[in-house]
Amino acid sequence: MPRARRIAQNILSNWFALAVTTVIGFFLSPYVVHHLGNLAYGVWVLIMSLVSYMSLLDLGMRGAVTRFVSKGSTQENHNESSQAVSGALWIRLWISLAIILAGLILAGAFKHVFVIPIVLQRAARATLVITAVTVALNLWCGVFGGVLVALHRYDLTSAVSILQAMVRAVGIVLLLRSGHGILALGVWELCMAVAANAATITLCFRIYPQLRLLLGRPDRATLRKLWNYSFYAFLINLALQVTYYTDNLVVGAFLSPTAVTLYAIGGLLITYSRQIVSSMTTTFTPLASTFEAQGNYENLRRLVIHGTRAALLVCLPIQVALFFRGHTFIRLWMGEQYAKTSGTVMQILLLSVVFSSANTTSGGILYGLEKHKRMAIWGIIESVANLGLSIFLVRRMGIYGVAWGTTIPSVIMEALLWPSYICGLLQMPVRSYLWQAWLRTTISVIPFGLACAVAERFWQAHNLVVFFLQITALLPLLPLALLLTFRSEVVEQARKWLSRRKAVRTLNPGYETSTTAV
Repeated sequence: MPRARRIAQNILSNWFALAVTTVIGFFLSPYVVHHLGNLAYGVWVLIMSLVSYMSLLDLGMRGAVTRFVSKGSTQENHNESSQAVSGALWIRLWISLAIILAGLILAGAFKHVFVIPIVLQRAARATLVITAVTVALNLWCGVFGGVLVALHRYDLTSAVSILQAMVRAVGIVLLLRSGHGILALGVWELCMAVAANAATITLCFRIYPQLRLLLGRPDRATLRKLWNYSFYAFLINLALQVTYYTDNLVVGAFLSPTAVTLYAIGGLLITYSRQIVSSMTTTFTPLASTFEAQGNYENLRRLVIHGTRAALLVCLPIQVALFFRGHTFIRLWMGEQYAKTSGTVMQILLLSVVFSSANTTSGGILYGLEKHKRMAIWGIIESVANLGLSIFLVRRMGIYGVAWGTTIPSVIMEALLWPSYICGLLQMPVRSYLWQAWLRTTISVIPFGLACAVAERFWQAHNLVVFFLQITALLPLLPLALLLTFRSEVVEQARKWLSRRKAVRTLNPGYETSTTAV
């Protein structure tokens, strides 16, 4: 399959899966909030945030598997791939057992850390343990998902995700309609994890039949190779965990579970925005490994430019619309009581997401090139600053202080440090990179952003249908602005297309007649 077509297929597969899961989550989230109530939903969010830290024990192994399987399959060194997968599985087996043990310990301490009503304490502890088992299972089986990603089979991983999301949503609705609470939701999540991982393992061995699992403890060379890559990936995951998921814990510890619900609703839209970008840019990691294995660094430079443009063109319109019209959207989506507080939290967090979205392509490439050490160091510094500033500001500004504590360090790191590093690594001029990838793309979105701001002030929506129709009516401003901003590239691509068409006609005189007949 041609490379461009494969990249497009992978991105579209990810986007389709994300679109399905996002739409399901969009309609499911208010249903869950209103059926559980603010208090129980806040406890559910606290459990999810707390248990998500256990996924840090992955130690970056999935990224290492993707890296070495991608390189091994490209060079037809299937023994290297098998050693990497087997080593990661051996390491993750012990980690998964440690996660289950940690879940039992945290369940005993849960009521002493957070103020939980007595009626919810037993269910909360049991749910925490079950969720820890789910995380342990996903962690161990995630190795096989990394193999499929390394082989560029995002269509298969997306299909599994879609089926899992649909069946999961149906089960949640039935459970909540029957009057069940967070414990039943935890059990259902575990059932879905078992089914999805079984499907992933089956697909992995069908697509990569040369893969062999080596039983027993891996040799030192394999462990050293995995560790050298995964250690810094682990630090990055740790930093991201603190940056993106500690907020709910800080709000819960210093304010209340109800405040967690208000913060989580604003953060949920931010999560969707990040997922849209990452679903595209994660496809660049195995691609970067492939380019490096081929020694094709010119394609790497093109990838970072065009990938960053694509990421910004996808995320900026969404983020701009949410920034200017987020209060209205949350009011129509969740209810009037959430509009002001959750909407303001979302606006503050969006300031950092814009810059991080611009660097997601660079991050994926750094993973693929095994050059993510500095990325890990910066991430740890940002996470420490995030946590310290959030704790400091929550006492003075409440729930908004936590959002500012996340945003300020992120903007400093993403805007000042990232561009110079990726440009130095790929030997690109920083000014040219910022202009071609960041600024020109941002300029093309400005007319749409101004239109959203005017619409919010003078064109109020009274339901979600009208809201989305208004956004649709403003969308034509985007392609018009893009044509003006990138007119030279558009003209060049049009000329290339006409030249190829002319060459086809010259080589095949009957081409025009056959296409006309069809």
